[in-house]
Amino acid sequence: MIFRTKSVSKAPRGMPIVVAIAASFYAVSAPAEAAAIQHVPHRGFYEVTLGQSDPSSPIRNVDGRMVTEWAHSCDGWTTNQRLVVTLQRHNGKDVDSEVVATSFESADGTTYQFSSKSTIGGDVAEEVRGIAKRPARGEPGVAIFSVPADTRIDLPADTLFPYEHTLSVIAAGERGAVRESSRYFDGSQPEISPMVASMLILGGARSGDEGTGANLGDVTKHKWWSVRLAMFPNIESQTEPEFEMTQDLQDNGVVRRFVFDYGDFSMVASLVRIEELERAQCR
Repeated sequence: MIFRTKSVSKAPRGMPIVVAIAASFYAVSAPAEAAAIQHVPHRGFYEVTLGQSDPSSPIRNVDGRMVTEWAHSCDGWTTNQRLVVTLQRHNGKDVDSEVVATSFESADGTTYQFSSKSTIGGDVAEEVRGIAKRPARGEPGVAIFSVPADTRIDLPADTLFPYEHTLSVIAAGERGAVRESSRYFDGSQPEISPMVASMLILGGARSGDEGTGANLGDVTKHKWWSVRLAMFPNIESQTEPEFEMTQDLQDNGVVRRFVFDYGDFSMVASLVRIEELERAQCR
């Protein structure tokens, strides 16, 4: 769930299917260093509020909610995400925004299907739908879009899909790594994809009984890292990140808190309730 915009004048457009924002892992055919990581199937409910706001920001308050779901099957992982936000402006002209996204990432890492739609004030700001395929992890692939039509993107061999990207972040935390980068593809903003995701782990692992989301059940009794992510467009002339966010990511894939940074203000999505879902029993 990463919003892909730097300016509130256009309002939030896209959300990564994560998502990191959103979250991920493979027990089957996963990268060797992360084979032991187990992502828990779950449905998380978040309250969305205003974080920091500069005096120059046109935003005076944020009110919203977000739901993210990671469902496991023997073939892979399905994600469903919905975000509804009202940006309250000082001039009284509030902005209603909604993002609905779904994706499927195969267990062997060869297929990634995606669909998302972002609306602002009821008007469609961005809509994407398509499928990415490659022979195997670590090999080049291609993404073919049905929306927008006749769009095709070549994916270099080092491209990560959202599920395996989060897997790599957790693996980095377990190794004690501080900074890493990789190419990243979630289907949003095809004109600047695949993006380059730069990851910075802010300090060491924190205890499960610390921070936002503690005491929400056994599923949150896990250590976590504060991770800063910057997403850079696939354009050599642009050196500024397209988007920045921080997430509190547990070692089982649950994200306790997101902070979406828009420069002159930020939005915070805090976990308030979580339901653990069943894991498929696979031979």
